[in-house]
Amino acid sequence: MKNLFEQTTYTEIVNRVNQLSVNSERKWGKMNVAQMLTHAAIPLEYAIGDRHGKQSFIGKIFRPFVKKAFFDERPYTRDLPTAPEFKINPTDEKEFNSEKSKLVTALNRFHKDGKNIAGNQQHLFLGKITADEWARTMYKHLDHHLSQFGV
Repeated sequence: MKNLFEQTTYTEIVNRVNQLSVNSERKWGKMNVAQMLTHAAIPLEYAIGDRHGKQSFIGKIFRPFVKKAFFDERPYTRDLPTAPEFKINPTDEKEFNSEKSKLVTALNRFHKDGKNIAGNQQHLFLGKITADEWARTMYKHLDHHLSQFGV
């Protein structure tokens, strides 16, 4: 399974982010490209400790049944439920270049320091997970949304 600690995977994701433009059109979903960049950065900010939260009650209940799906090879499906902390208000306009810069900065920090930080952070659905598990699920999340915009 690909993960963001691997140099080739990290480089792939950054290159795909850099292929996006303000005019990139979504294939599904409701967010525009700038909103997606904002949304994609938020979980990374939790992983690197810039944001903090507790595991959701529903996560505590369903973790044993869904944890494997977060880390296996299968891509995330469309229209999965989103944690309230990750939702972007559809009327909240975001500035593309600023949001892209924030995402790339979070990616850089995660790739560089994540092994030492992420394993100490709470995943809002899964609770305590290892740094390597963070790296796999962050890859899958980014892959999902970059595919959403055709890159």
